[in-house]
Amino acid sequence: MGNFSKRDYAYQAEDRSIYFRINRFADYGHLAHLNLEELRPSGRVRSDEYEKESIGDFALWKAWDEEDGDVGWESPWGRGRPGWHIECSAMATRLLGPEIDIHCGGVDNIFPHHEAEIAQSESCTGQQFVRYWLHSAHLLVEGQKMSKSLGNFYTLRDLLNKGFTGREVRYALIRVNYRLQLNFTFDGMNEARQSLLRIDEWIGRLRELAGNSQADQHYEPAQSDRFFAALDDDLNISAALAELFEQIRATNRAMDNEKLAAGEASALLRWWEEINHVLQLQSEEENVSAGVLALREKRAAARAAKDWSSSDAIRKQIEDLGWIVKDTKDGQKLTKKVP
Repeated sequence: MGNFSKRDYAYQAEDRSIYFRINRFADYGHLAHLNLEELRPSGRVRSDEYEKESIGDFALWKAWDEEDGDVGWESPWGRGRPGWHIECSAMATRLLGPEIDIHCGGVDNIFPHHEAEIAQSESCTGQQFVRYWLHSAHLLVEGQKMSKSLGNFYTLRDLLNKGFTGREVRYALIRVNYRLQLNFTFDGMNEARQSLLRIDEWIGRLRELAGNSQADQHYEPAQSDRFFAALDDDLNISAALAELFEQIRATNRAMDNEKLAAGEASALLRWWEEINHVLQLQSEEENVSAGVLALREKRAAARAAKDWSSSDAIRKQIEDLGWIVKDTKDGQKLTKKVP
């Protein structure tokens, strides 16, 4: 606080609260593209306002009053607590240093919170606080704002209890660009499940074709650079996923026509590893218990022996353990059962 006062950034008001003098920070308002002359009081920060010089000045330290109860600490300026903006700057600079590469937050945090973070941090350190700001749009649920009063408030535990998997939730949430409003729906969750099933089936076909062959060093997947180029365009995940599914369509067509060699399939699997390093969409079957996998193999043997009654009985056993087994031309596929 000493540096703030020496540079005339901070002052103590009559109520002993400490405020940041925003007209001393030339870049204040640049992130939100604000005109300081048009600033108006915000209901969210009104509780931290007392006798300040300017309506836009924000509290660095709020003097204690009776409403604070037991919340308060002793300081050179009297008993009180930090202003609600400064906690983020304090944690960030303490743990990450004076400069941060990427700072995320909701669009509602741009002003006044992030503007205040920039002003107080850079005034203190003399260095650029954040290189890139990523502000995400708000989440909608079935076309409405998520709230407990509307009964559309879901936790991750709620979704898992409804039979969805963590990777399905992850896919549903990441498939829309962070700047766009995501409308979370259960239809969308089922679409995420189908998209992941397509990816899993594609990988299964590639593994079967590739066998133990070495990757063809001369084979370049058609969408190789386009996936990452899309992500370089302000994390355009929608376009990146479109490139992935175009690759899946093209190579499935090639496999259907027996025009994809084993070495090329191996190269595609290596390409998928690079893609999945970003997406982190591990297959559901990697989380299947050994008991379920053993039942699947037992069912495969029953089907090979044309023992259909045993096959049906084993299918029921697998279902009772929470999995659906689907017979495809590429073998039995397991998917998580939805209650």
